[in-house]
Amino acid sequence: MAMETLSEAMTRLVQDGYTEDVSAHDDGKLHCSGCHSACDATNIGIDHVVRFEGDSNPDDEAVLFALDCGAHKSLYAVAFGPETPPNDVTAVRALSKRHRHAAG
Repeated sequence: MAMETLSEAMTRLVQDGYTEDVSAHDDGKLHCSGCHSACDATNIGIDHVVRFEGDSNPDDEAVLFALDCGAHKSLYAVAFGPETPPNDVTAVRALSKRHRHAAG
């Protein structure tokens, strides 16, 4: 069975109601496009995390977070690589750490 692609995962999650986007800003906050709120990565709801690893190229790695800011369900997708902006690196680390601790 083939692994789910990033676009397939995004389509599935949009169908589940994750219709807004989240972006990491220089202020260290995650900004929701739906309600324009700014949330700290330490207190935004993490509903799902989907990781993607490239078979032959480590630069093909990405992570997709399905988040809940309280007002909207949002998606936050980040590709890993040497060009990943520092604000995304910081946000992904914080979200991943929280998700690992919550998973047990």
